[in-house]
Amino acid sequence: MNKYFISILLFLTTTQGFALSPPSLRCISVVNNGNISLNWRIPTDIVAFQSYHIYRSTSLTGLYTKIDSIYNVNQTTYLDAAVNANSQSYFYYIKCRSTSNLYTSSSDTLQSIHLVVTNSGSGLANLVWNAIHTPALPTTSSYYKIFKSNTLLASWTFVDSTLNLQYNDTVKVCQDTLYYKVEIKDASNCNSVSSIDGKLFEDHTAPLTNGMDTVSVNYNNGKVIIGWRPSPSKDTWGYIICHGSPCIALDTVYGRLNTFYIDSLFDPCLATQTYRIAVFDSCYNTSLFSENHTTILLNSQLDICSNKISLNWTPYINMSPPLAGYKIFMSKNGNVYNVISTNSASSLNYTINNLEDSTIYCFFVQAFENSGQKTSSSCSKCYHVIKSLNPAYLYIRSATVVSENQITIKMYTDPGVNVTAYYLFRSLSLNGTYTKIAVLPPTANPNFTYNDYAVNTLNSVYYYKVMNTDSCKNPGITSNTAHTILLKGITSDGYVNRLEWSDYGDWAGNVASYAVYRGMSGNSIGTKIADIPSSTPGSKYQYSDDIQNFASSNGRFKYYIVAKENPNTTFNFVEESNSNEVELTQLPEMYIPNAFAPEGVNKEFKPVMAFVNNENYLMQIYNRFGQLIFDTNNPEVGWDGKYKGDLVPSGVYIYLILYSKPNHDIIRKKGIVTIVN
Repeated sequence: MNKYFISILLFLTTTQGFALSPPSLRCISVVNNGNISLNWRIPTDIVAFQSYHIYRSTSLTGLYTKIDSIYNVNQTTYLDAAVNANSQSYFYYIKCRSTSNLYTSSSDTLQSIHLVVTNSGSGLANLVWNAIHTPALPTTSSYYKIFKSNTLLASWTFVDSTLNLQYNDTVKVCQDTLYYKVEIKDASNCNSVSSIDGKLFEDHTAPLTNGMDTVSVNYNNGKVIIGWRPSPSKDTWGYIICHGSPCIALDTVYGRLNTFYIDSLFDPCLATQTYRIAVFDSCYNTSLFSENHTTILLNSQLDICSNKISLNWTPYINMSPPLAGYKIFMSKNGNVYNVISTNSASSLNYTINNLEDSTIYCFFVQAFENSGQKTSSSCSKCYHVIKSLNPAYLYIRSATVVSENQITIKMYTDPGVNVTAYYLFRSLSLNGTYTKIAVLPPTANPNFTYNDYAVNTLNSVYYYKVMNTDSCKNPGITSNTAHTILLKGITSDGYVNRLEWSDYGDWAGNVASYAVYRGMSGNSIGTKIADIPSSTPGSKYQYSDDIQNFASSNGRFKYYIVAKENPNTTFNFVEESNSNEVELTQLPEMYIPNAFAPEGVNKEFKPVMAFVNNENYLMQIYNRFGQLIFDTNNPEVGWDGKYKGDLVPSGVYIYLILYSKPNHDIIRKKGIVTIVN
């Protein structure tokens, strides 16, 4: 009984003075001055607590030295002020001692986090540190938080979290010292904080560039649009756009995400335009300029005569992904643009055939790559296609005889249409073969004439028509057919001249009448002697001129006909056309009396004449002895039977009369006349 009681008493005495488990060391932090702060949890099974004992070493397996004892069981933090943990790492563990001077086993050994920061020289801060315990404590977070500051005592900025024991931070400062620290959280709501380390960083690294996407032209307004992808460098402040070769700075676009620019200065419709971009950061570090990108210059030519529009263009330079080809877009009359063809990357021309008249065609060319994400368009070109026009009218106003070897043709046309020439044709019959006799140049005057000298207007009617060739030298329209008037005439007995003529053709108003003109003794002006109404086209016209009242003339008559046009509203012309002239000569007639009585009824001797030419007229009287007793050159003067004022004796006398035919041949008449007193 006594031995059993003693054993029970010894057991109770022992358990009252001994901790069954050590304290739980959770966090180890380096404060700014390099001291180390420890944080732990109170053991749950302490019966007779006397003190905490803190041990430290500079290596995990090295000699640990007890650095302090804490006699307050509720104190769970400790600051080790005898170290500089900014220069190296320290290891700690804690034990408990009971009132019976018994010690627990050691807590987990925690290592202070020693952070080493290295300036890589490439814009990265390389951070490396150690874990507080390996393996990690069950209560410790898996993530390390990285903080940064540009002043040691300033507020810290959270950078990132990581599962690793290293981290690379992209540094974007122009010239500054950056400080870093690392923290890891424990489930007990304490943090383990690393030492602080910092380095001087100078940013000499240019931001990265993705280069250009494309340069393109807004085909509606002809402005160049330059596009690019944002720089992957977060510190990008903007982009420099340069133009030409060599490249001269054109403008600056600020903001990393601003990725397009519109150039309103250079005209891409007149010449190709070349652009490059560079990226700059907040320290004004600038990247190299990208590759050249050059706009497409579209050239075109309208060939109305061939009914086609030919397109050709310059290649697009430096598309990435590589250029796949070109699409040709077309719009008609302002409607939507549609793709009419797709060319390969090496095919830089296209032809549009079979153009429609009175149509507006607009075109532009678009370069593309296979994904279809990048395109570049040219300026647009437009044409108002008006095919070769012919004059609205082409009309022969008149064909008139001027002389035996001249006909004047008056023509009228629409001068507002571009023609290459007018061709004048002539024929001897309406449906006969027409021969080209003249090529007349275009004229700004609607009225133009031509004189045809290769004619004989006394023998033939001449038919004329005129045709134009359009601006493409294609046959155009043909005028009306105009023909001259051919006048013929004969003399007939009874002192009548008979005329016959062909009709005139072809007037828009038809012929109103034909005026007959007669001239005397070589006078071509003449006097109108009759108006003959027109008849059915193609008719023949006749007129008989009674000329007995002109017996005293020389018998020479000239005639011509003037056709007069009816007023009309087609062209508002009232034209005239002359025929050829015909000359008719009546043969002279002469009656010579064989006797007269100077003191009787017939008081003088004088021949009665008709159409005798007074030129070269001579009448002489001789007596039977051959003596000249009377002479005169005036056909109006007769012999009164006297010689030197006295009547001659009755008897027979000889007369000699000379006069000229119309052709000026001399006619001689000789005879005797008897005087009865």
